[in-house]
Amino acid sequence: MLPKSAEVTTERISFRQRLNRWLRRILLGLATLFLSYFLIVLVGLLPTNNDFQPSADGIEIFVSSSAIHADLVLPIKTDIVNWRDHFSAECFRGNTDSATHVSIGWGDRGFFLETETWEYFRWSTAAKALFWPTGTCMHVEMTRAPWLDDDAMGVKISGAQYRQLVEYILSSFGTNKRGEKTRITGEAYNTKDVFFDAKGKYHCLNTCNSWAGTGMRSVGVRMPWITPLPKTAFLYLPERTENTVGEVRETVE
Repeated sequence: MLPKSAEVTTERISFRQRLNRWLRRILLGLATLFLSYFLIVLVGLLPTNNDFQPSADGIEIFVSSSAIHADLVLPIKTDIVNWRDHFSAECFRGNTDSATHVSIGWGDRGFFLETETWEYFRWSTAAKALFWPTGTCMHVEMTRAPWLDDDAMGVKISGAQYRQLVEYILSSFGTNKRGEKTRITGEAYNTKDVFFDAKGKYHCLNTCNSWAGTGMRSVGVRMPWITPLPKTAFLYLPERTENTVGEVRETVE
């Protein structure tokens, strides 16, 4: 029979061994999850809609993707839709008469409302958004045509494709029993934006970039299979040209 001190020492060693085994299992599990995610994203970068051709006389739309949020930026008024019919002047605290485009994005409710810029970034908010399916909201901002830079790319699509895209966007909004969009009151980044409730759950494979990419892919634009990461929706869009940049600058100015 072992002395009491030896028994205690044996118990401590046994506890440490069990703890080390559990830690190794946890680390192995995490490594497997991250590797699986990486492989899914890597395979998901393969292109779809390979026969897509921009419409020379179509409607120019933009994908905007920063390190935080992704949006679809659309002309306010076309023959297909006038977005002011959906987002009236009363929605905004400021005057939006000079706006030429509307920027619309879908994303995690907590992250959207709490993380306007990196200054407000919190790891706890990001981790919850990525690793646990969370509620979502829509962000709408009246703006001007974006610069075609590292954060925005444009492409022209046909009227039929644009109509499909409009339907996709509108179907993302949460509605009340009367079918009306439900605004999130008291929340805004500035005087020309507003938040609404949205449908769907946000997680690491269904992000704001995924929403933008899915919308573009669903109307036939060449896109990766999945676009959960920033900038991935840019991969197969046509290269920018100086003429296009000039056209956009004239619109803005």
